[in-house]
Amino acid sequence: MRILIVEDEALIAMDLEDILVRLGHEIIGPARTRDEAVRLGDQAQIALVDVRLADGPTGPEIGTILSSTYGTTVVFTTGNPESVMDSKAGIGVVTKPYTPEAIVEALDYAIAQRTGRDAVQTRFMKRIPVAL
Repeated sequence: MRILIVEDEALIAMDLEDILVRLGHEIIGPARTRDEAVRLGDQAQIALVDVRLADGPTGPEIGTILSSTYGTTVVFTTGNPESVMDSKAGIGVVTKPYTPEAIVEALDYAIAQRTGRDAVQTRFMKRIPVAL
């Protein structure tokens, strides 16, 4: 899968990239701001989007743009998961600080959803309720 990393903290972005590359995924980014994320968004199938970036709390807006414009599957990352639980853009949120295992499980869930397989709920990702 082609995965966009939207994260302004360089060390966190490098850790994410390391995890994802070891799993065999192609990395897009990292994007540090809203504009960078939107510019790279058409290249990604899945995006891991931090809620608060270098240009402020733009993660939810980025998620909306990526999912509605490009059909990207979005997973948010944040220290405050309640801040995105009403987002219509993401499928879930992983709470920071997270472990590599949390990212792997969230990514497995996102891939399953994206490919139409049964998505098994993870222990580490809170699903965002779907509005009916």
